[in-house]
Amino acid sequence: MKTKFALKSIFIIFLTMILVCLVVIILDRNNYSMPALVDYFIEDNSNECYGEKELIYSDKDYNYYLPCNKSSNITIHWDEGVSESLSHSLKYGKVSIESLIKHGLGIIKNEK
Repeated sequence: MKTKFALKSIFIIFLTMILVCLVVIILDRNNYSMPALVDYFIEDNSNECYGEKELIYSDKDYNYYLPCNKSSNITIHWDEGVSESLSHSLKYGKVSIESLIKHGLGIIKNEK
């Protein structure tokens, strides 16, 4: 009798742990797939674009460039009323390269 009770208890604990793990995984996936609640627009105040490409971001596979040295003239205006430089938004992870491309910023992507 004691063995059956012990096996049932172990089974119930094991099943509970699996269910908790599944709930955590589902909730975690939902957090990452939620659409951004705050959007932005890009203001490019550069008058001319001369010179070499400017590296603005790099990951393990690609380097991302602006066509010229103009990042200091690009401002991100968030819907919540905050404005900040492109460099600041990238540095602190407030905006992704993919999002910048979707928002129309002319980015050159080169494989490393």
